[in-house]
Amino acid sequence: MANIQHYPLEIGWGFLLLVGYLVRLLFARCHLPGAVGIMLVGHAFSYYFQEDVYHNRDDLQRFAFLLVLLNGGFEVSVRRMRPQALLISLLPAVLEILGIALMATWTTGMAFKEGTVLASVLFPIGEGLVIPKMNEFKTKFPNHPLPRVTLTWAPLEATFALSFFSFLSSLSSVLTEGKLSILEIFLDVILRLVTTIIAGGVIGAATGWLLSRSATLKFGKKPFFTGSAVEAFLIVLALAFGGFGLAEVIPNGIAEGSHLFDPDLCVIAIGSSFAEFATPNLLHAVEGYLSGIWVFGAIILFSMLGSRTEVSVFNDVTRFFPFMVTGVCCRLIGFCIVVPVARRLSNQQVHWRRMLPEILFFWLCCLPRATLQGALGSKPIQSNFFSHSEQGVKWQEFISDGARLYILFFSVIGSVLLEIFGKKLLKATADDYHVAAPHKATPSEPHSGAVAGAVFSEAASKSKEFSIAGTPVIGPSEDGHLAAISEPDDNILDVDGVFTAGITIQDSEDLEAFSNMQEGAVSEVGSMDWSCMAEEHGHEQVFVYRNETL
Repeated sequence: MANIQHYPLEIGWGFLLLVGYLVRLLFARCHLPGAVGIMLVGHAFSYYFQEDVYHNRDDLQRFAFLLVLLNGGFEVSVRRMRPQALLISLLPAVLEILGIALMATWTTGMAFKEGTVLASVLFPIGEGLVIPKMNEFKTKFPNHPLPRVTLTWAPLEATFALSFFSFLSSLSSVLTEGKLSILEIFLDVILRLVTTIIAGGVIGAATGWLLSRSATLKFGKKPFFTGSAVEAFLIVLALAFGGFGLAEVIPNGIAEGSHLFDPDLCVIAIGSSFAEFATPNLLHAVEGYLSGIWVFGAIILFSMLGSRTEVSVFNDVTRFFPFMVTGVCCRLIGFCIVVPVARRLSNQQVHWRRMLPEILFFWLCCLPRATLQGALGSKPIQSNFFSHSEQGVKWQEFISDGARLYILFFSVIGSVLLEIFGKKLLKATADDYHVAAPHKATPSEPHSGAVAGAVFSEAASKSKEFSIAGTPVIGPSEDGHLAAISEPDDNILDVDGVFTAGITIQDSEDLEAFSNMQEGAVSEVGSMDWSCMAEEHGHEQVFVYRNETL
């Protein structure tokens, strides 16, 4: 129970921000999740809670949750979705949801709908913990596809989790529960999904397109916008806030209190469509500002979550242990299904001895959990879920306790296991993806069917030049960086030396990554997937690099 104290608001904020940040750094230096450290600070703060912070902590958590939604939208790229990534991100997650929901109905007396809400809070991967670790692995294993695949499916799963929870909220909220028929609920959900995706998509796409061309919009003879990244971030954040707020007040006419748009999904749609239509440089800059403000958001989210956490929550370990075991086992079964299927889709051999380390690596990646449990755990209480159930309040608190316990348990144990065994599993699977030495090719023209392909030569790689469709387009500039030196083809480069699909050539690192690619492999360079294939051109063998993301 929080102990409310009367003292200046500034002292309370100063304590939360400074101590929360320092403890977060301390935990990070000890290779522990910073979220747990911030929760401990929030719990300590609850013993002398500043009254204004206490009365507004729900609104503070909503602000932090909106940042989670916007970041989730930025990380979902429709163009980069592959059947393998969709399969890996959805099937194991769905199996875990079903497993936890069924376990809840069998062991607690929850209805299946209430158990599904519990599962939707507990299952999501902690992308805030996993993505930085995958970036670290990608640096140490530059040609290994498993970290790249994880970087693709982690945000997809997070977006699926947020969207699925939003769908469940329309079924569990007091505004619809007990007032609509099954047909009306179905029509309400379908209408809400369609209108939200269209409206959010249009807003985000228009914003990305206009801000990418802000220099051409003039007021008189001077540009109207400054063209700065902070300006773009401010506009996107304001539209996300506005879209979230309007979605909560515009009715759809199906029933009293039913809305035309879904607030959570609207923010995701705005972020995703903005990311698709903004230039890579603009998107990268906006993401940088969002990452900076997320430090503030994370302190708010997890400190407020910690302030709600009682020491007695650890007494519930035995109650939630069946859910933990069931969830991770269902995940493991899911990966045992999808990894062989994904290998067949990629024309790779299916051998269980070789696949086992890959399955275990993906399984370890799904164990660290924190961000979405923190964002979603308190939503049933805030939105008064299950209000028509006699035990509605009990299940609200049960879900909230489960979310906090999952954060404390899985964020630490999962991160430690991934740190210890992640590298070993990548080394164990390295032979499957590194079967040949790097190749250097000689200059030649690619065949006429090559689309967005690049042909490297040994001489070109040494002089920091390469050709696309046989035309030199990149060369060293006076400051040692690379710049375009001729007119590019469509969908390959723009006049600034930036791939329109999202790759920037700023120095020799991208060129080195290309030249070190293995024949027949697919590797990520500049956020795009590229393949390397040997082809005969005349009497010479050359290696053609094609953009597989376009």
